[in-house]
Amino acid sequence: MALSSEAKARLLNLLGTLQTLPTTATSTTNNLLNTANSSTNVTELLNTLNTNGLVDTSLITNLLNSTTTNVTDLLNTTTASATDLLNTTTATATGLLNTTTATATGLLNTTTTATTNLLIDLLRLRLLPSLNALRNDLTNRLNQTVQLSTEYETLTGVLLAVLSDYAVLVESDGTMNFVNLSKIETVASL
Repeated sequence: MALSSEAKARLLNLLGTLQTLPTTATSTTNNLLNTANSSTNVTELLNTLNTNGLVDTSLITNLLNSTTTNVTDLLNTTTASATDLLNTTTATATGLLNTTTATATGLLNTTTTATTNLLIDLLRLRLLPSLNALRNDLTNRLNQTVQLSTEYETLTGVLLAVLSDYAVLVESDGTMNFVNLSKIETVASL
């Protein structure tokens, strides 16, 4: 089968194109790599690629802009969430600290009051005659009209009984009083 001269010319042209394709592809790839290696930042790389006609950079620029916007939004959301969390944590910690302080203050006041009362009672016992002496004195006044003075009041009546830690006194109107011996400050017969 014989080829026409026109078919031969087309076949030779096609073979020539095929031979230059790998060189052209390799050349384009090398140009891209050289451009990328020599660029110092993304903007410079995109400008160089676009200027040399190596790549249409509008798609890459749009992708980078979209990515930057999304990252910025994510950072803003994260910052706002972190700020809210920090504010909530601070408010909770402040409330807890205030509650703890109030509780500790109340406990300290209660303890101080109880300790003060205990010291007063101990001093009163130390300064007053011993309870045995007081108990003996009151026992000698049984069924007599006496006046017992305490820190808060003075009672007058008939002394009915003296027990280990209290005395029983009946006033003229029939009111019965149980007086703790440690609270009695003075005793007088009437």
